[in-house]
Amino acid sequence: MMDKIEIFCALIGAIAVILGGVWFIIKQAFKSGINAHRFEEVEKKTSQLPCSVHGEDILTIKSLLIQKYPSSANIFSIKASPRALNELGIKMFNDIDGNKFLKDNKENLFKFITESKPLAELDIEQAANAACLLLVSTPAFNKLKDFVYNAPSIDVENGEKYNIDLNDICFVLSIPLRDMYLNEIGLKK
Repeated sequence: MMDKIEIFCALIGAIAVILGGVWFIIKQAFKSGINAHRFEEVEKKTSQLPCSVHGEDILTIKSLLIQKYPSSANIFSIKASPRALNELGIKMFNDIDGNKFLKDNKENLFKFITESKPLAELDIEQAANAACLLLVSTPAFNKLKDFVYNAPSIDVENGEKYNIDLNDICFVLSIPLRDMYLNEIGLKK
């Protein structure tokens, strides 16, 4: 009789352990499902940044920063109504093979400019700069990053040295990009 009770207790204990393990696995699977759903939601929200609500705000902020800190504009271009690259800007554009970069990335750059819904030619100019900045974190910019990394300081007015950075590259690319875009939409001949 005692053997039967011991067997019965051992059987109940084993069933309890198995059910406890199953319950633990179910809870982990449920948590995993919740976490997967949360991850998918975060991915959806961040996959198309900037979102439509804040995209215009970001473009406005970038435009204001460009106007507030126009060192690239002063060093690599002249205000010729519209702004044009100066000798130094043209040299850098050629050194980085700017024509090839713009041709290779035309579709993405034009898409960004168009989606920014520019209202005036200055908006196109600023959107062109923002479009180039958008590509900085992509493989398309790797050669240009190498150029910046290896570029020596350049002499500017008053014998001062100026260190080229990625913002300068984007600015130099943005002026010809603006002209390409204006040609494409028929506003420039």
